[in-house]
Amino acid sequence: MPRMHNVESSDEEEEENQSQSQSQKNTQLSQHPKTKLAGLVCNYLLVAETKKIPVRRAEIVKATMKDHGRHFTSVMEEASNILEKVYAYKVVELEKNSYILINNIGTVHSDSEHASKKSDDSRTGLLTFILTGIFMTGEMMQEGSMREYLRKLGIDLTSRDAHPVYGNVSKLINQDFVKQRYLAITQDTTTDPPSREYRWGERAQHELSKRDLLELVCKIYGQNMRPEIWTSQWRTIQREEEELSDTVHGHS
Repeated sequence: MPRMHNVESSDEEEEENQSQSQSQKNTQLSQHPKTKLAGLVCNYLLVAETKKIPVRRAEIVKATMKDHGRHFTSVMEEASNILEKVYAYKVVELEKNSYILINNIGTVHSDSEHASKKSDDSRTGLLTFILTGIFMTGEMMQEGSMREYLRKLGIDLTSRDAHPVYGNVSKLINQDFVKQRYLAITQDTTTDPPSREYRWGERAQHELSKRDLLELVCKIYGQNMRPEIWTSQWRTIQREEEELSDTVHGHS
């Protein structure tokens, strides 16, 4: 009987040792070097940024972390530090757990290495023109007003013909800029037929300075035009800058 007891005790100890070994193994896996994972995340986000389309958290985990998704927050913090210090990009989290990179240098695009730089610059100019128009008309522009506004550049938003510079303008504005989060479009169902309403997208909110745009408008008008003259826009700028300042101080 004592011998039988010793065998059972030995078996229990062996199972306990196996359990501890497995636990240590799992702990080891969970401590995968953050820097290596962060590097993978950086590469993934930089490649995704060339498309200017937000990347979802689930996509980042699937592509770079696999079994280490539970460490997403700490790895993302490490990746954000690398991207900001090395590449001058800021990682911005949008709604619905998606992320974009913002160029800290202060330009809408960083296309110096792109073969299509001239075309991209033209599109950037068009985008800036559109965003300026939206801001100056009360931060929302109706579809009819947008069509008239674009005609100032000789652009017909309803035309099916490809524009010599912008190609399919309707797709560029109503799909591409929206996917890239530079524009946000909602439907006004009070009109017959329903019409689009254009607003700044989340990327534009983070990447462009409304103060700079208003100063640009003043330069265009000339005659010592000052930003303060545009009372509504100036109040918006001051309010948003105060909110940003409060947020920064709140985290310091």
